[in-house]
Formats: sequence, structure tokens, C-alpha cells
Amino acid sequence: MSADTAILYLAFVAALKIRLSTWTFLLYETSWGPALLLTIGVYLIALIASGIYRMRPRTMHLDAYLRVAASLLIGWAASLTLVYLVAPSQMPPRSVTAAHLMFSIIGVLGFRAVLRYVHERERPDASALRPPPALSFEDLLERPPIEIDRAALGDYLAGRTVLVTGAGGSVGSELAQQLITLRPFRLVLVDVSEYNLFQLENTLRKLPFEGDLQFRIADVRDEPMMRTLFSALRPDVVFHAAAYKHVPLMERHPVEAFRNNTMTTVALMRLCEAYQTEQFVFISTDKAVAPSSVLGATKRLAEWYVRTVHAPMHCKTVRFGNVLGSQGSVAPTFAEQIASGGPITITHPEMDRFFMTAGEACCLILETLLLDDAPIYALQMGEPVRIVDLARRMIARLNPWPGRDIEIAYTGIRPGEKLHEQLIGETETPVETSHERIIGLRSPAPFSRSELDAYFAYLQQLCDQNRTEELRKALFQEALHPVDQDRVSP
Repeated sequence: MSADTAILYLAFVAALKIRLSTWTFLLYETSWGPALLLTIGVYLIALIASGIYRMRPRTMHLDAYLRVAASLLIGWAASLTLVYLVAPSQMPPRSVTAAHLMFSIIGVLGFRAVLRYVHERERPDASALRPPPALSFEDLLERPPIEIDRAALGDYLAGRTVLVTGAGGSVGSELAQQLITLRPFRLVLVDVSEYNLFQLENTLRKLPFEGDLQFRIADVRDEPMMRTLFSALRPDVVFHAAAYKHVPLMERHPVEAFRNNTMTTVALMRLCEAYQTEQFVFISTDKAVAPSSVLGATKRLAEWYVRTVHAPMHCKTVRFGNVLGSQGSVAPTFAEQIASGGPITITHPEMDRFFMTAGEACCLILETLLLDDAPIYALQMGEPVRIVDLARRMIARLNPWPGRDIEIAYTGIRPGEKLHEQLIGETETPVETSHERIIGLRSPAPFSRSELDAYFAYLQQLCDQNRTEELRKALFQEALHPVDQDRVSP
């Protein structure tokens, strides 16, 4: 409080300098001295009421700064009233009181801002505190680490609110951990899974982060709930990582795949437009290119819709392949099968996939915030890896019984699966970007928003009527035929 008292006193000195054109450090020498000292007392009471002395400067956010400024403004009005009632003849000129208010707000809040800056310069790097993974998936891929421009990303995210959907998943949780090291103003993590969000909060609360960190249990398919969230928080950047991703399950549930992967993306993008989000980053998959699965088809439809964004918002689709070590993916499954003595089950000996670790994928997802080369970005994932070769590497590293063979059994390709995936479509033109591991993809937008809205309404009617086989076929349409409303009406 003593520092604030000095700041308020010096603010009066500066205000008098403007009025009298001379420095007057002894306020009692002026006719307004008693009134000015009374005003300082009222300002100190306003600061106490604002709660500023219950907060540490390094934990103060924009809302706290605004609350303190508002308290000083109320204190200014209260001090004028009090002086008028007690000693109207000593009422200072309005120019002095107004200048004192302005200098007081700048001084009190500026002092806290300097303290926060000093603290941030001295604190350790949060990334050094992250626990290592139980299994080094980086070693399995045998690739050098990825470098991104963290300084530029930190500058861009400073003062911004970032929202991540599907934050409890493999990509979402890794994205959240990397975002914390970039220190945005506010980080909002949304997931429908209570357990996943609980686990994520336990992890992230251990990391140093002075911003506003919020964990929200919410279903992104619940448009009214998400609208309330957007209205309250006004996110500047949205990473949409929430999706269903398991090919065989989505083959059996095309209705849920369409609702969750396509229509949720549509609703979320519209909310971003309505609340003036700066960037919307849609996390897609290589399965959206020439799709053979319901999962890929629903992701392709979402990619098409993202292309219809209304300016000035920037929408970016980031497309990559399998995340090595993600929940339900082959690597953790293989690790469990090896630990139990085998066999490792693989669908086909020639099947291969593009692989990245979650850390690699999220580094490059973040880097796309700085790019403006194309509407779609594909991540350079190296050469595709044969699943059987990955299994053999894992056996060599994890086999708990040296000298004992782990059997590999082939079970056959499942519905919707391909032997080989591709990252770039036939109509897409690759372009270089400023990052060697990111390719921009340009192509004409395949459909207008009105065309997609009409077709999605048709697909939604098929969902509502539970006409799953017709829906399955309609998801793969290359050309959107006119909707025959009579044909789909109950």
C-alpha cells in the first residue's frame, strides 16, 4: 500500500505541474492541499475495495486490471462529492482532478504490469517440467525433432483467448501442454469426457502458467451450450480437435459420425464467425482424401464447409495421418499385446500408414497460425511406415522375454480401411510454405455454402429418419445432387 500511496501522491504532483506550470512537491503549500490529501485517502479505500491487495501482480489478468481502473473511477467521483460536502471552497479545478485520476490509473496498474513482466522474465521454461513418456514413440519413427518459431507464436498469442475442443484427447491434450508454454492470455479446454478433463487438469495444474486456465465439461454438439461459452469468453483462436476417429466403429455408426464430425464442425465454425474469432483451425485426417470410410467421408464434408468461411476470419484445415501412441491406436495396442506375450494382430502384411507423434503434429498445427499460404495444410510425415515393420521395432524394444518370439497374426482388412493412405488430393496443388515440414494445398472451393447447407439438411433428414444405408451412400457423393424433399419426407 505504501507504494500506491507514493504513486497517488506523485500523480497529484504531476497534475499540479500541468495546472501551475511548476513543480510543487509539498501539497500543503497550495490552497487545495487538504482536499487533495483527502482524495488520496478515498483512492486508497477504492483500491482496497477492488481486491488489488489480495492479488499477486503475476496472477493479475485483464479483468482484474479493468476492475481496479473502475474502482479508481468510482473513487474519483466519491472524492469530488466528499470534498464538495466537507470543504467546497477548497475544491480543486476539474483539470487537476481529471489529470490526477488518469495518472493514478496509469501509475498503479503500470507498477503491477512491470512487476509481472519482471516475474515472467525470471521464471523457468515450463516445457522442461513435462514428464517423459513411458514409451519413446520418437525413437520408433527415427526422425530428428521439429523446430517451430515459438517466439513468434508467443508474440501472436499474447493477450489472446485460445479455445481447444477435444482437449482431453491425444492431440488436444498435447496441444494444451504446448500452448501453456506459449503463454496466451486465456486457455479454455473443452471436452465431453469428465475423466479425460480431470486427468488433463491434474497434469496442467503442475505446470507454471500465469494466464487464465479454464477446464469446461461440454459437448461440442450442444450448440446452445457452446454459444453461451463463446458469448462469455469470445475466443480469438479456436482449435477444433474433437471428433470420432475409429474407422470400424464409424462404419457401424454413420449417423453419429456425420453429426459429430461434420455438423459439429459446421456449428462451431458459424459460432466463430458470429463472435468474430480471428482463426479457426480444423484438425482433419488423411482419410478425408479420396475417402473409403465413413470417417473419412464425414471429415471431407467438414473440410469442404471450412472452405466457405466468411472474411475476415481465417479458417485453416490441418491434415495429417495417424498419431503414434494416441488413444486406441496401434502402438499402445501392440505394447499391450507384447506385454501379454502376443500375438500382435495386424490386418494385412502390406498395409502402411503415415505416422507422427502427438508432439510433432501439435508443433506443426501451432506453426500454421503464422501461415497464410493456402486453405489446407498437410504435414510432412516422411515415408509411410508398414504396420508390420512398426510391430517388429516394438517387439525388439519391448519384448519382456529376450529370446522368445512374439507371433504376428494377420486378421484381414476391416470395412472402410485402405492398404495405403494419401495426404494430397488429385485436384490439390502443393505449395511451399516457410516451414519445411508443412505443405500448403490449393484448389478451388468445391461447393458454395448454400449448396452445402442444402445438402447437409438432406443428410440430416436421413439421420433423423435413421436411414443409415442411404446416408452411408450419400456421404460419399462427389457431386451434390439436388435434394428431392418429397423423397426424404416421412
